[in-house]
Amino acid sequence: MGLAKTFNYYYYEMADPRVTDWLLMGDLWPTLLIIASYLYFVFQCGPRFMKDRPAYQLKTFIRLYNIFQVVANVYIVHEILAVYPDGTALRCDTGDFSWNPDAIRVAKAIHYIALLKIIDLTETVVFVLRKKNNQVSVLHLYHHISTILVGLILARYYSSGMAVFFPVLNGSVHVIMYSYYFLSSIEGIKEMVYAMKRFITIIQMVQLVILFLQACISLGPSCPVTKIPACVMMPNLLLNIYLFYNFYKKTYLDPKKVK
Repeated sequence: MGLAKTFNYYYYEMADPRVTDWLLMGDLWPTLLIIASYLYFVFQCGPRFMKDRPAYQLKTFIRLYNIFQVVANVYIVHEILAVYPDGTALRCDTGDFSWNPDAIRVAKAIHYIALLKIIDLTETVVFVLRKKNNQVSVLHLYHHISTILVGLILARYYSSGMAVFFPVLNGSVHVIMYSYYFLSSIEGIKEMVYAMKRFITIIQMVQLVILFLQACISLGPSCPVTKIPACVMMPNLLLNIYLFYNFYKKTYLDPKKVK
């Protein structure tokens, strides 16, 4: 089987037929173009545009963006939990890939979170426009790009069963995270809220560990689900755990920075 035929088989023929007509689900190239444009802006276009300009503040935009993220993630988590009350937390579930209304409801929610991961790239654009170049780290870039690809894979192939645990947990963490970001932008309470910053990173690391455990359960011989998602997810999760811990150690455990 040639490379083109192999790609067509896995990307098109193996895809969930319920979602292939939805936004960005039909073809891979628009998503790759978005990622390439994002990297071009971050490394070339953005810095060149901002070179002789003062940093933008964007306070109102950032607050509205944080509110949007909270509302969007609450909605997605609610839609999935309405069908899967336990979010298939740490258990085997083969899922429902039928045209049943509940199954389509879950598939749509996972599609929304895949789109939301693309909207998340806005954060890096804001960093560049505010000249917060220190925040455009390897962790930041890898995390955003990898979650886009994970979201695309889930929405296109595995929008049911054990796969719903990722958007439920990730969406819940993002509700906490963006609520913190919104509160930390309000004068008068931001100093009090800022003390919670390190716990946001801890919550993100705990999330990654729990997702890794969920992937381990799906690999069990008694769990009759495809093993491909776990095999793809686990190396990515381990790398994210390493990058987040390295960030946490440098930011909060370095004696000079703590002082």
